[in-house]
Amino acid sequence: MANEREVSIQKEMAKLRNEFHDRLIVELEEFVAYASLTDQEICRTETLQKLYEASHRLAGSSLTFGYSDTGALLRRLEAALDAILNHGHEIDVASLRRKLDVLAPAVSIPVELRTDTDPAKSDTESSHTTPTVAEKLHIYVLENDSETSEMLKTGLSSFGYKISTYTSIEALCDATSSKKPDGLIIDIAKEDIAKQTLARTTQSLRKHGAGVIPIIVVSEHDSFAEKLDAARNSVVAFLSKPVNIPALESSLEYVLKPQSKSPYRVLLVDDDVYSMEHHRLMLDKWGVMAQALSEPAKILDVIEEFQPDLMIFDLHMPSCTGVELAEVVRYHTHWVHIPIIFLSSERNEDRQMSAMMTGGDDFIVKPVAEESFVATIMSRSQRARQLAELMTRDSLTGLLKHTEIKERLGHEYSRAERNNSVVTVAMLDIDKFKRVNDTYGHQTGDVVIATLAHLLRRGLRTTDILGRYGGEEYLVLLPDTEAKNAASKLNLLRKEFEKVEFRHKNEVFTVSFSGGICQSDKVKTLDEFLEQADLALYRAKERGRNQIVLSDDTD
Repeated sequence: MANEREVSIQKEMAKLRNEFHDRLIVELEEFVAYASLTDQEICRTETLQKLYEASHRLAGSSLTFGYSDTGALLRRLEAALDAILNHGHEIDVASLRRKLDVLAPAVSIPVELRTDTDPAKSDTESSHTTPTVAEKLHIYVLENDSETSEMLKTGLSSFGYKISTYTSIEALCDATSSKKPDGLIIDIAKEDIAKQTLARTTQSLRKHGAGVIPIIVVSEHDSFAEKLDAARNSVVAFLSKPVNIPALESSLEYVLKPQSKSPYRVLLVDDDVYSMEHHRLMLDKWGVMAQALSEPAKILDVIEEFQPDLMIFDLHMPSCTGVELAEVVRYHTHWVHIPIIFLSSERNEDRQMSAMMTGGDDFIVKPVAEESFVATIMSRSQRARQLAELMTRDSLTGLLKHTEIKERLGHEYSRAERNNSVVTVAMLDIDKFKRVNDTYGHQTGDVVIATLAHLLRRGLRTTDILGRYGGEEYLVLLPDTEAKNAASKLNLLRKEFEKVEFRHKNEVFTVSFSGGICQSDKVKTLDEFLEQADLALYRAKERGRNQIVLSDDTD
């Protein structure tokens, strides 16, 4: 049985097709009316241009909604008009009239709709919803060194993972056969068993129908041959020993993020609302958050507010072309990283290439099969998000860099003002961090910094925004959250962090952090907003550290 959400989308699709059918009849009648014009009237450039624009738009939409015969007729009319308007061909009035007359029967002859998305089939169709993440992801670890095994179990457990350790390939295969884990960590320290370990693990998974389980390899070696063998055995990440727990956790998060990451955000711009809504519903069905825009002039404000991972532009629009729109967007350097895909019924390869050369990243020709369309959009969005993170994020923590988090602070403060809502900012700082560096070294200090960063990422909402403000300082933005609620959540994370055990040689130690919080409607300016959070942090330090203080708590 399809879930309720998918059935709802299918009903919306069916309603949209019916609405398009009604519009198609009206527009085809208008085409037929053109056939009654005089030779002089039909030869006017403005008339030919209107015919061309209408036939281009309607041809693509007709094919998208399954009206293949009508779409083909409109394509032939479009091609004839294109030859006259753009390639200098002489006007053959008689030929144009014949093409317009051929469209006349299409008005009265019912056109069969495609049935591949019929809601009636929903009971037998598979669901394409985004999987949910369990509160604790279960990871199996193959490690025969007891000390390393305990370190992995203790370290990853502090990040909220459930860890099961195994000392032999046989035990690991038996475990994966009975219950599928969310991920595997395999130590291939011994060169002679490396291939056997990976091969037997992957074979066991296939044998028992467990599907593809993400595998991370840790190894004492760092050779190309070993990494190549790992790639051939479906390994998704390769780390060298000694194992850096925050780096390992970061790899796990990256590997598992298709399950946990917030939905990809796609902006659709098209003057044809039926075609645009059709593609929006396609994406929605597969868990992509798509926003439709039919007025290109509003795009700058929409991008600022929506923050898309990818944009899809129609190529031919009356107010401006997709190429012109792309050029306007590219004027803003902080949006240069956002891919732009042209979605159009334009089949001329020279025009497609020209569009790509002036700001586009890909070109999709209508009509396009649902799975092909969605796969292209999701893969492009994933890659764009990865590249954006590399450009804007701190390499040690994975959090936003200083400049980026300050920019987001300004954006969220302005948004809260516009929407009459609130945003809370928290300034966090690791207590007595200099002592950690002096006592255990900067490498261990980096582990502490990264650990807190990962704990915050896992413990806060996907809508919360995290940045590394300084060496051991963090800035946290919590949209639509009052200060008292933010303090409650951060206090839970503070208590969790102080329990994390760090190791240096044979010594085990713990660390704490302090925080200052300010709510946006308690201040009058952006500068004051950040300043009050910083002052609250200072008071937390004065009061003994390891606590969260609100800006209006001055006692």
